[in-house]
Amino acid sequence: MKKLILAIAIMLIATAVVSCSSGPTLRLLNWGEYLNEDVIDAFEEEYGITIKQTVASSNELFYSKIVSNTTAYDLVIPSDYMVEKMVEEDLLLELDYSLIPNKDLVTYMAGVDDIYASMTATTLARTGETVDYSVYAVPYFWGTYGIIYNNRVDGLEEALNEYGWSVYFDAETYFPDASRGMYDVPQDAYATALIYLGENPNDYSQDLLDSAQTILQNAHFSQWADDALKRDVEAGNLDMAFAYTGDYLDRLYIQLDDGRTLEEVQADFNIYVPDPTIVFIDNMVIPYTATNLDAAHKFINFLLDPEIMALNAQSVGYAVPTEEAYDVIISYLDSEDSYLSSWAYANQTYYNKDREGTYYPMTSLPSTFVDDITTMVDAVKVSS
Repeated sequence: MKKLILAIAIMLIATAVVSCSSGPTLRLLNWGEYLNEDVIDAFEEEYGITIKQTVASSNELFYSKIVSNTTAYDLVIPSDYMVEKMVEEDLLLELDYSLIPNKDLVTYMAGVDDIYASMTATTLARTGETVDYSVYAVPYFWGTYGIIYNNRVDGLEEALNEYGWSVYFDAETYFPDASRGMYDVPQDAYATALIYLGENPNDYSQDLLDSAQTILQNAHFSQWADDALKRDVEAGNLDMAFAYTGDYLDRLYIQLDDGRTLEEVQADFNIYVPDPTIVFIDNMVIPYTATNLDAAHKFINFLLDPEIMALNAQSVGYAVPTEEAYDVIISYLDSEDSYLSSWAYANQTYYNKDREGTYYPMTSLPSTFVDDITTMVDAVKVSS
């Protein structure tokens, strides 16, 4: 993939570095396809610290790996609601901001601050405790969820823009022959059904659970998956799928790198971001299992550099959390390099820092609620 010519070149000017095999190690637990290899190379070259990355496909797996303590991870990238859960169970260490000087040089986007405020508010309502989550977490990427759709289906784009969530959930009324996919996380499926019903996606009751089950059954999903959804819509094998906006951009960037134009890709498949929808933030946190605190803080500080954060976003596809990194990306709008200009335009279009809307971050639910939601979703899958 084409790469930005960034200021990190300065950091790569050769000086003798301790061999990766004998130097210190940062054990990172992360999502798949969520860290630019160029960022890894730059960090290892700069600090002589080897990154050993383990991949997990869900927040729940992050949690179980930390609780089991079979590997002493130094840094983990969980989402908002899982950070709440980990803090409540004393699984995270407080950050030492004296070791993260770049924090004072960046400004979080308004949406990022709103998510942290929402996390504090939901925790207060649930437990009576006021928690400042910035004590434990630094934002890594954030973004919205949307409906990736096959734009080769006549009228589908227009219908989504006019009728929104109804086109996705009401299969009997809108495009009954269209195939639909749902992101395979039970709480996400439950939350989207509640949003469609006009409810808060973080609320829970038996009545809401029953209503959500009816909505999910009526959608007649042909596929429950994660990364496969974006690829199947891209290929025309699926017509609609609820997924991360970044999933769409991930595939968009790959096609741009292959020489296609933004307009050509959008003509095949695009994403509709409903209002309201779910918003998420993934965070860099240090679990209690950490053995290399110095390396963990160095990596957090490294990722807060606007140039490095922008470089990471170039291959990942999600929204950068700082205004400075966003401005780096947008500076390429007039680039003569068609890839860079399209990449910047995509960020301006789908992640505009001034965009307004009603966004709900997920909150941590009691385990009994999560169990009930999971049982309900499993029943829907069986009946589909």
